[in-house]
Amino acid sequence: MNKLNAIAFANTFAIIDLVLHPFFHLWVWISPYSYGWMMNLFVAGLKLNVTNFDYSIFHVVLGTILEATVFWILGYSIAFLYNKLNK
Repeated sequence: MNKLNAIAFANTFAIIDLVLHPFFHLWVWISPYSYGWMMNLFVAGLKLNVTNFDYSIFHVVLGTILEATVFWILGYSIAFLYNKLNK
């Protein structure tokens, strides 16, 4: 059976997040009410309040870096487990 390249899989997860995360913040900036409505719709019980902190460039940059790091680790873990269980 074929093995997944764990580094490439992790990089793909991180790149997807690096692209999508700023777009979500752009959505919050353009239409915070529709963003809040959509998040309430998809996550039952979530009471989301968009604040000024959500608009700050510091939050966008730091959040994107931290989230991309977590997504990289998640992608690597998935590929690693897949390869281990695929033997």
